[in-house]
Amino acid sequence: METPPAPRRWNPPRLFSWDVPAASTSGVTDDPQRAIRHIKQALATAPLGSRATVKRVALGCALNGEYHVIDQVAAARRDRTSGKVVWEL
Repeated sequence: METPPAPRRWNPPRLFSWDVPAASTSGVTDDPQRAIRHIKQALATAPLGSRATVKRVALGCALNGEYHVIDQVAAARRDRTSGKVVWEL
């Protein structure tokens, strides 16, 4: 008699949220580099001094579209003097 295969362990997807309040833009992706690209693009035209964050999140247990923050991965701001995007890791 053959031994049945071991049950597969399910690993939830790694999700990252990005938020740029001054640009009224945010989103969720499974690629942290994509979140960073969205932030760079949004901050490029946002007012000087605008801030943004990338957070690791998980889908809420109720499956109602809510995400729970696990931790903050990075933060960025548009420098008030130079207008450049400055990352705070």
